[in-house]
Amino acid sequence: MRVRKKELIESDVSHGTPDFPLFVHEDIFVYRNGVVNPHWHNEFEILYMERGIGKFYVDGYEYKLNEGEYLFVNSGSIHSGLEMIKRSIGYAIVFDLRLLYSEEPDYCKHEYFLPLINKRYHIPSNLNDEHIRNDICRIIEVFKEKSYGYELYIKSLLFDIFWRVFKYYAERRNQDGRLGYKIERIKDVLNYINQNYNKNLSLDELSRQVDMSKFYLCRLFKESLRMSPVEYINKVRVDKAMELLINTDMSVSEIAFECGFDNISYFIKVFKKYMHTTPLKFRKQNL
Repeated sequence: MRVRKKELIESDVSHGTPDFPLFVHEDIFVYRNGVVNPHWHNEFEILYMERGIGKFYVDGYEYKLNEGEYLFVNSGSIHSGLEMIKRSIGYAIVFDLRLLYSEEPDYCKHEYFLPLINKRYHIPSNLNDEHIRNDICRIIEVFKEKSYGYELYIKSLLFDIFWRVFKYYAERRNQDGRLGYKIERIKDVLNYINQNYNKNLSLDELSRQVDMSKFYLCRLFKESLRMSPVEYINKVRVDKAMELLINTDMSVSEIAFECGFDNISYFIKVFKKYMHTTPLKFRKQNL
């Protein structure tokens, strides 16, 4: 399986430029063999399925997107996905909402966008608005072309999308404090794993880090990410191994130990489970 150089849509990745903070990630399922690992970022995101079927999880809720359907992901939401049909094609339009308002006194900022960021508005996930769909497709097309003035056109399309969203679909709501608490605790665990994936991580250690029982931690992972802590740790380690296989001359055994595996056979087994190939074959395919 050949993997494109990464343009990952994750918390430590810049989306766009400081003066135009928007990026369209193409073919989002290609990077990890049909899977988008759990992650979050401060930017707003619009997911769009061009071909096939994708399943996505956002803050513990499951959504299935068929061809031509889209999904809104609010800033700070933990989300992940996987293709349900091989060679599905999905796009992620990721942008900072500050693209659409100024820091000066701005009515739209305080009336619409800040309440959206603070989750005081609920946008239904299963919108079936042809006008919005056309705007999303146009954003993708215009971003690819990047002809002169494309930034102005994309901003106008985003304003059109949010005008329709707020006029016809958005609903005021009280924030669910319990959900917010759960999401923040999960983020604490994910941060710890991502910073310490190369160490010997145990369930006992993770539960101590966030001061909760192992049982509750596992339940929280299943509810929010649809996977166990061990599964997430292995996904992170395989992801790091992919980078090293592509970008370094380290041996497979060196990479295994560098990524936190203390057994080469187990590393190969886990890598093959997620990538459907061995580390050595993966490296040869991506030279």
